[in-house]
Amino acid sequence: MSKTGSILLAIVLALAACVIAVLTGLVTLNLGGSAKPQRFANKGVLEVVCEVEVSRPGDTLDPPFETSKLTLPAIFNFEENTGAYPGEYTISMNRKGTLHVNGELLEIHRPAMFKRHGTVIIGERVTLNRQTGEFRQWLELNDAKRLDLVRGTCKRTDNAPF
Repeated sequence: MSKTGSILLAIVLALAACVIAVLTGLVTLNLGGSAKPQRFANKGVLEVVCEVEVSRPGDTLDPPFETSKLTLPAIFNFEENTGAYPGEYTISMNRKGTLHVNGELLEIHRPAMFKRHGTVIIGERVTLNRQTGEFRQWLELNDAKRLDLVRGTCKRTDNAPF
């Protein structure tokens, strides 16, 4: 085989290896994107500890709300697609919610249907932004309203990156 043929064969084999690596997910190409893609592990159980500020409504949903600072754990189970934290409404460690993964954003949702504070609560949502560590929790109310209750930042319990 000539030198030219050997070089062309080596180039074809290298290109084939690159295509296979991209198709299997071993290599990702960021062509033209300015933002560096962030990869997160979406397997096993993610345990975090959060420093949060909790806003608790009184008998009605009218401000001012009672606020307090707490440290609380949260668990995101990728194998079971569930998540929990020691909440006061529908999601708790005993009543886990459904986990949805959207890139760096983890969201736990649990539907509900009960009346509190003079309005109907139809669900609870919790999000954790793995890029920033921001933790948020809110209640979904009837008439497409939202009541933000908890906001803070979280860190993994093993001090590893998200």
